[in-house]
Amino acid sequence: MKILMLGAGVMGSSLCIPAASQTDKANTNEVTLVGSPLDDAIIDSINSSRYHPTLDIDYPASIVAIKNDQCDAATLQSADVIIIGVSSAGIDWVTKKIRDANASPQLFSLVTKGLNANPAPNQPPLTYAHTLPKALQFNANKLVGIGGPCIARELALGVPTRVIFGSQNILSCDTLRNAFQTDTYRIKTTTDVVQLEACAALKNFLCIGVSAMLNSHPLADTHAKNPVAALFNQAVIELRILSEWISNNDSQTQEPQRDIVAFDLAGMGDLHVTVGGGRNSRLGTYLGQGHNLSSVLDDQMLDVTVEGVDTGRQIHSAVIAACGTGRLHAEKIPLTLAILECINTGGTFEFDFTSLPG
Repeated sequence: MKILMLGAGVMGSSLCIPAASQTDKANTNEVTLVGSPLDDAIIDSINSSRYHPTLDIDYPASIVAIKNDQCDAATLQSADVIIIGVSSAGIDWVTKKIRDANASPQLFSLVTKGLNANPAPNQPPLTYAHTLPKALQFNANKLVGIGGPCIARELALGVPTRVIFGSQNILSCDTLRNAFQTDTYRIKTTTDVVQLEACAALKNFLCIGVSAMLNSHPLADTHAKNPVAALFNQAVIELRILSEWISNNDSQTQEPQRDIVAFDLAGMGDLHVTVGGGRNSRLGTYLGQGHNLSSVLDDQMLDVTVEGVDTGRQIHSAVIAACGTGRLHAEKIPLTLAILECINTGGTFEFDFTSLPG
């Protein structure tokens, strides 16, 4: 199977490794890593020394690495699977590149996490599972979303990892799982790709509030764990509420699986590793120390893409409107509302512990 990864960031680059290790199968994968316009230095390093500078590993020789301008229409058209591995900021580049090449692979897959504002006023945001099939004019059954707890460098090093693939068509999940699963990269599947994609974006947003609590009650030798546990629990509950709200955009969402997705790998599991480290957690840490959001984004995290902030901006007006109409209930999502207030004002993160539901 010919697999083309668009984006040489840490997650896209890492995901190529289990696919390239399938040498014991009858049909060995041919894996190509395509750098975005911002990834030239990474591709140069891989090709000159096989060293991946952001992962800090020796990159497998079997993975072909090419720059954006080397990835022509023929390369895209020959792929059996095209995986979108850029950050949300690069989604327009990827969409244009695929559309211009008129590429139509057997499967599209998605590592990118984010939400789009709904063109209908005050309606729930749309996941990429909603928008990409329309933008690229392919049947939604061909889309496989990838979610779950996965730190990129751990995956690259072969540390045991369990994730979840989602598609409206379970056969699409099975096909991609067969191409990627190894002894240490284990894959669960679900037909609820919309909820998977919603959880994947929302966990970055909710992580900000949980991580803020890590530093809000310092002790002599560590931080207080009780409030963090309370906020983590609340974040998981709100993941379920918000992802169900977003899933109502899609009449094909599988109702029986909704709780499974939010309380499983794509929701609770991914939130756990996100709170443990990364850009969203780092922002939350600064907020927990009393910094205001605007100053952090203009100073300590200048030019850093914090996808949880972007997600908050996408959902803000729709969440407020939904609370006004009763589609959402403000008393059930206090953490969401506190994070939205922080993002909207650019100020400090304030959370009233007594607002947690009884």
